[in-house]
Parts: sequence; C-alpha cells; structure tokens
Amino acid sequence: MHNTEKYTQKQILIFEGVMTLLREGRQIHELKVADIAESCGMGKSTAYEYFSSKEEIIREALGYHLKQSFMQLTEFVFKETTFKGMARNALDYLEKSLEERFTGIFLMLLTEKHEKMKSGSYMDENMQMKMESIVLYQIERAMIRGKEEGQIGEEMTLEDVRMTTFGFFTAYVHELVQLKMTECRVQRPELTESQAREEIAVLKDRTLKLLLKTLH
Repeated sequence: MHNTEKYTQKQILIFEGVMTLLREGRQIHELKVADIAESCGMGKSTAYEYFSSKEEIIREALGYHLKQSFMQLTEFVFKETTFKGMARNALDYLEKSLEERFTGIFLMLLTEKHEKMKSGSYMDENMQMKMESIVLYQIERAMIRGKEEGQIGEEMTLEDVRMTTFGFFTAYVHELVQLKMTECRVQRPELTESQAREEIAVLKDRTLKLLLKTLH
C-alpha cells in the first residue's frame, strides 16, 4: 500500500495524526492508536477499520510522509540549475523542515541501510529499498551536473557523493538544532534571535564550502 493514490482521505488524516504527535515531540515507540486517532479527530475503532495494528499505521504514515517530503525536497532543490545552487537549496530545505520536527526522521530513514533495519522497525524494508533507489537517482542527477561544471571530481563515484552529501547534511542539521531551536540554547542564554540567524548563515556557508571542497 505504498502508492499514495490508494490511500483514502481518512487514511491520510490518520497519517497526519501520527506526524502531529511526532512534531509535538512524542517518541515514536510511545505512540498509541487512541492518541493517534484523537489527534486527527476520529475514534480508535475508525482507525482499526483501515489498519490492523499500531505498527502498520506508523509504518504506512512514515512511508507516506517520507515520500511526500522527498518529492518536495527534490522539487525545491532542482529549481536551481547549478550544482552549488542545488546544494544550497537542500540546506535551505533542511532548515525549513527542522521547524516541523521532521528532519531527524527524514535523514534517519534516508541514510539508514535497509539491512540494519530490525524486524521490529517501523520502516518497511521494501519501502526503504525503493526510497534508496529514488534517492540515488536524484543524487545522480545532481552529480552529473556537478561533474559537468567541474564541482565534483571525475573519480568520485555515486556512492562517494551519497556518503559525502549525507554526512555533511547530517552534521549540518546537528549544528543547526543548537541554533534554531530555542530550547536547545540553554547553555547560551545570551544568544539573541538575530545573532542565531547570523550564525546559521555562517554555518550554511561553511557547510557548503566544505562540501564542495570535499567533492572536488
């Protein structure tokens, strides 16, 4: 059931309920069907009309939102025609999506190898493999442009580019959290919003510069 056209409106509402709870900071393993149903304004029994278990609800919700989010990311990234512009757009998108508390899940599902996913994982293995294939295709599109422009070394393989890109993106998000989220700045109470924005701009420029230097 990974074709989004097969989902009913109520199923999508249930998926939104899952993401609402995750964005509120709820831990994925602590979610209950009753909480999910309540968050989307329906009864627990209604949720069970469409799904057989909590695990199925969460698995389908993550798959649905991962695909939707990646489609949005791809559209946003390829608004630019240069590789450098694409990379900056990707960093901008990650900053924006962090505000929705989805970036951590997004990166985890895209970078985690499917053979490492345990049987109790909430990510479907077939969906994981399918998404990896889609991600590699889009990275290859950007890599081809980067090599044409001389931004990426000819000896760099697709896997090299994937590992390098996601490594820098993950590090960027880790640093960004400390500046973007107010509750994570407890150790720097003197940091104003204006100063945080300036540091984020510096972080973004540094990440982009190091990424391009590593790929060259």
